[in-house]
Amino acid sequence: MHEGVPDLTAAKRAATAEAPVANAFVECRARLRAALGRLAAAGSSDTIRASAPRELAEACGFTRAMMSAVRGSRWAPLQLYTRDELYPESATFRAYIDGDAEIPLANMLAETDMVRRRTAVLVDESLIGTRAFKPIVELSESPAYVAAPILVEGRTIGFMHADRVGQERLVDGDDRRYVQAFCGELAVVYQRAVWGERIAERARRARIELERAKAALKQIDSAGAELSSAFDRSPSVAPDADDGIRKDYAFLTPREWEVLDHVADGATNRIIAQRLSVSEDTVKTHMRSVLRKLRVTTRGAAVARYLEIGKSLR
Repeated sequence: MHEGVPDLTAAKRAATAEAPVANAFVECRARLRAALGRLAAAGSSDTIRASAPRELAEACGFTRAMMSAVRGSRWAPLQLYTRDELYPESATFRAYIDGDAEIPLANMLAETDMVRRRTAVLVDESLIGTRAFKPIVELSESPAYVAAPILVEGRTIGFMHADRVGQERLVDGDDRRYVQAFCGELAVVYQRAVWGERIAERARRARIELERAKAALKQIDSAGAELSSAFDRSPSVAPDADDGIRKDYAFLTPREWEVLDHVADGATNRIIAQRLSVSEDTVKTHMRSVLRKLRVTTRGAAVARYLEIGKSLR
């Protein structure tokens, strides 16, 4: 080879050697996108938690993947997936995970760094003895692992760990990038599912309250109809009979009439207390007195009496 002339053969060999690596990276990212699509279609947050480790492991060829939750100053493994054909000896480790283990976020641990720096980590053979939680290392027999935080609104709510125990090669920098990319999208998918569930729950509660309101109105209508029927059945009275009715109800105080006004408007005890600048206990006391004086047992019946004769009595 002449001096100064590029070695095209060597360059070609290098490019050829790099091609499989590049192809593997592209293929893994494609599998990750497909995995995240399946998780997004899963719907519920529970299903996403249960399926995410398996989807990650199968997409990237990991032996194991584990999803955990961060709880204050500790983290707790939630879901472990193991490819038993690669490492069939995970029973002890799985029992530890299923035993509601909680691990402190102590100084020097890789998981603590993930919470602080919000980035993925690679704990290789040189770091496994000092940066990993010793009981987990001993039980899992993991020679090295990668992990990434699951971030929601800038806060770490959990982790995803993965390793290649039982395989010829260990996890590397590419694996760290895979897990970080997966967790970034997983956080979006998971939070969307959680928000959807919250909205659905609020809608369910609103429907229940609406049904209760309808039932209350129906009760009021029924009580009003019964009262009207009772008046229709009563014997004719002289034109001044209202004076007798007034005597029956005249002992409601002005404040009690005021409370009853607000009850008829649909106000709760709290709202009435705010409007009248009194305590809720005071409102309850007035309401008990009103029920007793009107000879009824429910707010609905009291309102029915109010609607029939209340305003004409004052």
